Amino acid sequence: MTEFNRSAIKSKAAAACGWNFIVLMSRQGKIRLSEFFSSYTESQKKRILRDITGDVLPRQAKMCNIIEKGEYKFIYRRYASLYFVVGAPVEMNELIVLEQIHLFVEALDGYFNS
Repeated sequence: MTEFNRSAIKSKAAAACGWNFIVLMSRQGKIRLSEFFSSYTESQKKRILRDITGDVLPRQAKMCNIIEKGEYKFIYRRYASLYFVVGAPVEMNELIVLEQIHLFVEALDGYFNS
């Protein structure tokens, strides 16, 4: 698959769900998966991952799951020992994103049969 086709598929995926990126991170801060649906430079990606680690990990369990950061929001949910963090545009509805995260986790759970 050419790089042009991959970027076209990624931009269609971003338009379909409205996410800029998704990051799966352990409670210790180790990044397990990061997928960016918009174009970012490597330094921007590293800054975003550093911001996520610094903003999400120290938060208490009873705190809000939404963090506004610049032109996007971090919307996250914790399942077992993993954080599922989505970067969404500021104007996007947070409750819809939380539901999308939950559906994504259910799909992964069903696929891996655990």
